[in-house]
Amino acid sequence: MTKERSKRPRRTSAEIKSILEEFKQSNLSAKEFCKVHDIGEAGFYKWKSRYGDRESVQSGSFITFQQQSSLPAPGVKLFAEVKGIKLYQAVEASYLKELLA
Repeated sequence: MTKERSKRPRRTSAEIKSILEEFKQSNLSAKEFCKVHDIGEAGFYKWKSRYGDRESVQSGSFITFQQQSSLPAPGVKLFAEVKGIKLYQAVEASYLKELLA
């Protein structure tokens, strides 16, 4: 005997977002929420990865970026350079040995 599952209706993205918002406001675990709303757990997590937990960053929009200089302040002298790593302050010899290893 095969168990017939009732076919669940396809949900629109607006419905999915509404369900995810309802989940955020509920104090239920994902498993309990899915059981109450007759949603498959795998599908719920798929929705969550696709639609949920996104901040207001829109696809195709730019974010502000503040570049920080990687150069030392003027007047600071180089103490040592090991395998391309520049050290601008004194360190213990054991630290330098570890960098060489």
